[in-house]
Amino acid sequence: MFSKKSMRFDPNKPYDVIICGAGHAGVEAAFAAARLGASTLLLTGNNDTIAQMSCNPAIGGQAKGHIVREIDALGGEMGICADVSGIQFRVLNASKGPAVHAPRVQCDKKAYQFRMKHSLELSDNISLFQAIVTEIIVEGQTVIGVQTHLGISFYGETVILTAGTFLRGLMHVGSNKVEGGRMGDFSAQTLSASLQQAGIELGRLKTGTPPRILGNSIHFSKCLRQEGDLSPTFFAFYDTRDEKDLFHVEHPSGQQKLGWQPGSNQTACWLTDTGPQTGLIIRENLHRSPLHSGEITGTGPRYCPSIEDKFVRFASKETHRLFLEPEGRNTDEWYINGLSSSLPLDVQVAILRSIPSLEQAVMTRPAYAVEYDFAPPTQLFPSLETKAVAKLFFAGQINGTSGYEEAAAQGLVAGVNAVAKLRGQDPLVLGRHEGYIGVLIDDLVTKGTQEPYRMFTSRAEYRLLFNHGSAELRLRKHVERLGLVSSTRLERINEKARLVDHWCEWLEKVNILGGLAGDVLRKQSANFQEPEGLPKEFLAQPPAVREEVFYRVRFRGYLERDMRAISRQKEYESFPVPLDLDYQTIHGLRLEAQQKLQAIRPATLAQASRISGVSPADVSVLQIALKARRAAN
Repeated sequence: MFSKKSMRFDPNKPYDVIICGAGHAGVEAAFAAARLGASTLLLTGNNDTIAQMSCNPAIGGQAKGHIVREIDALGGEMGICADVSGIQFRVLNASKGPAVHAPRVQCDKKAYQFRMKHSLELSDNISLFQAIVTEIIVEGQTVIGVQTHLGISFYGETVILTAGTFLRGLMHVGSNKVEGGRMGDFSAQTLSASLQQAGIELGRLKTGTPPRILGNSIHFSKCLRQEGDLSPTFFAFYDTRDEKDLFHVEHPSGQQKLGWQPGSNQTACWLTDTGPQTGLIIRENLHRSPLHSGEITGTGPRYCPSIEDKFVRFASKETHRLFLEPEGRNTDEWYINGLSSSLPLDVQVAILRSIPSLEQAVMTRPAYAVEYDFAPPTQLFPSLETKAVAKLFFAGQINGTSGYEEAAAQGLVAGVNAVAKLRGQDPLVLGRHEGYIGVLIDDLVTKGTQEPYRMFTSRAEYRLLFNHGSAELRLRKHVERLGLVSSTRLERINEKARLVDHWCEWLEKVNILGGLAGDVLRKQSANFQEPEGLPKEFLAQPPAVREEVFYRVRFRGYLERDMRAISRQKEYESFPVPLDLDYQTIHGLRLEAQQKLQAIRPATLAQASRISGVSPADVSVLQIALKARRAAN
């Protein structure tokens, strides 16, 4: 019996899972596979940039914060790592309803990165190795391993590709072009050709990052100070987490992971605006921007545009808000959120000089844009396995997404499903009614994307069901079926669910000051205060239980409405469509619908109904044909 944590190159002793890339998708895929007992090899081109925050060192935000809580509910690492490396915690949308409250944390980017790397090194089932993957090894239509730049091949039962921005990555600073997926790092130049040879279509996208500056060169007196929350909201579910997962606990080897008490010693961020001359400088130099001169062919993120894009698209707006955010406790580098650019260096310096508080800013790294290859995600099954090559999974920016959180969520799902594939289990596929991760993956594999995809609360039809505190309760049936968390944590989750159900029922039966408790809560739903007269037994419950009970009772009518809508869709969601179905043989389907269905190959009738170009009439025709096929068999 060979060790699960070892270097081996024998095709007769393959790893269970090989993961190519150790960004936010890759590390979550590795942890997920390892937690399930799979021998896992994690390959990365640079061990020193594992889980690096290449852009803003922040986790969470609108909808993204919900995703991180769902990752934690599924056993993932991002939430707890963000908590213990956090230097400022804020809940966005705090003035709005709790369904859209969005936790966000500014992290110490090196502490986050080092803790993730250390956790990988301490995992019993993960072998970490520095090597650049140059091609996938395919036998027939099944992946069996990968080739590296060292001339060494590694063999695996499954392969997960999390290439980030490194597939033929090309960086732009004005007319200057440098190959690389990140400033100072490499570019994977041959892997794209290997994927295309295997039958995978590729496209081109673009993203960017702002300059970094020294904090001691900022005139903070001209800025607006932004403090963190006095009562921070964290990402990890500490009421159910196992003791061994907490930040202060030593590993059995005696090593202690980097981190500090979540919420302690928070730092401030600062706000400023572009100056009256900033727009003039940008407009006079647009011809020098590779984005506007046509040198960049990849499509950029619509919802995180460059500063030059902002002044072009919003020409009537004289200034734009900028956020000055520290990159860590032990560095003086600061991130200028909102100043992403691909303009030449001399123009970037002029822009800084035009911004109040940054007139004397000392730049340490330039802003740049990066183009990279991606694989349109309609080439994937909902499990994130590719349709063209069996046992090959994609996760992260290769699927056309942007953001650490979206990448990490896909990585976790791909890691779980690679192991499920080996064991002959049904894959982890979250419904659109179960969480933002379900919406994310369904959008990708059903609708595809032509630009970097970013999650928003508005993308979810049932977002009232997705308050961030309920993630463990919403996803526990998947957690239990696949064994994604320890049995002790699962017991705590089930007990929390029991308590929530009990007290929700109780508040609809008992009278307090002002009438029936449930009615009193619904009347007070605007201010979210605890009414008087609640029993001590209820008030003694853990905060997580009380908050979930209040949420469910206050919004009972809206939640029940959504549940009724979900029930109406249940027939479609549970109606399977054979993956090998020949749509050309179905009489009555329009040609466009045949082509779209043949390309996407939906797993269920519900997924078919969400495909652009497939009408309700087409879905009815398809349902009738499938029922007839069932009857004939």
